[in-house]
Amino acid sequence: MQILPLQTTIGAGKDKQIEPLFHGPHRRVFQITLRNSAILDSHKAAAPITIQCIAGSGILNAADGSASIDLTPGILVTIEPNIAHEVKALPSVSILVSQFTDHS
Repeated sequence: MQILPLQTTIGAGKDKQIEPLFHGPHRRVFQITLRNSAILDSHKAAAPITIQCIAGSGILNAADGSASIDLTPGILVTIEPNIAHEVKALPSVSILVSQFTDHS
């Protein structure tokens, strides 16, 4: 068991800030904070992921335009492998990303 320190408010910092929180067997956990309307460019994850909004607001878009989800605290989204997606801060958002893998 490990306790992970989440930042639940968005203070000053870089426009794109990625904090690795955990790297272990079968999963990795990151907290990504976007400020000043920054965009996490469209990308794909090779493994399933979840995205949970911790603070602020943003929008999650599927690259093909099929889905647009408002990210606000309490929203949790699951994304299957190889689905292109991007996150836009409105104007700032902090998300918790969990990546599930078959290996460590």
